[in-house]
Amino acid sequence: MVIATPLGIAKPNQLLNAFYRRACSDRGLELKIMTGLSLEKPQGTDELQRRFLKPFVERHFADYPELDYVQALRSGALPSNIEVNEFFLNPGRFLGVDLAQQGYVSSNYTHVGRDLLDHGVNVLAQMVSKKDLEHDALFSLSSNPDITLDLVPRMRDKERDGQPVAIVGQVNKKLPFMVRDALVGPEYFDFIIDDPALEFEPFSLPNAPIEFADHLIGLYASALIQDGGTLMGWTPPSPKRHRDVPKWRFEKPLRRRERSP
Repeated sequence: MVIATPLGIAKPNQLLNAFYRRACSDRGLELKIMTGLSLEKPQGTDELQRRFLKPFVERHFADYPELDYVQALRSGALPSNIEVNEFFLNPGRFLGVDLAQQGYVSSNYTHVGRDLLDHGVNVLAQMVSKKDLEHDALFSLSSNPDITLDLVPRMRDKERDGQPVAIVGQVNKKLPFMVRDALVGPEYFDFIIDDPALEFEPFSLPNAPIEFADHLIGLYASALIQDGGTLMGWTPPSPKRHRDVPKWRFEKPLRRRERSP
């Protein structure tokens, strides 16, 4: 069984743990997990850090289920019949972890769907959000739907060629309900796991809201810096410098009275 599951918060952790534990109990089963950015609770590297983090972790990540395979990777205890390949590693989190480094797959994000199929993916497992309608339900692929939308049609092509595949959704209504292309019907899946007991808060870092005044401070501070800096996005086609894009460029420095009220 080769399971693909999205990067980041769209992983159905309990389902992945169930597959992992099943393979651990039956070494005759071969399991390969293909994914990226497997998230884990902060742990600290020494006793002082662990004691400092403990109350925060217990409060902020109270119901987040850890991924069993991540713990096995860290301890070097991954069974020989289980393989984990990630195309995106949490920066710095797996330094010195041999199994994680050896299982890394270098793949351009544009080609991840293609590369997953090349690895023989036959199961896609994704956590989804759900909205109940009067006579039916609507599902949202929520976080990171792009790889799923790219992969599922190709998996259905394999199915029509006689190869067994399965698309599995695990409902978590605490996920953001994204619309447009992220919306799918129940027929999109072969199996849907819908149990409120499995719902948990999506993994997130503390992020205090930014007040309007803070936005203005940043805006006016940026006007004090001469043009020519670099504006970076998450996964841009190519980095753009301010001076290369006319609408981002100041024609002349702002005068003092224009910088502050």
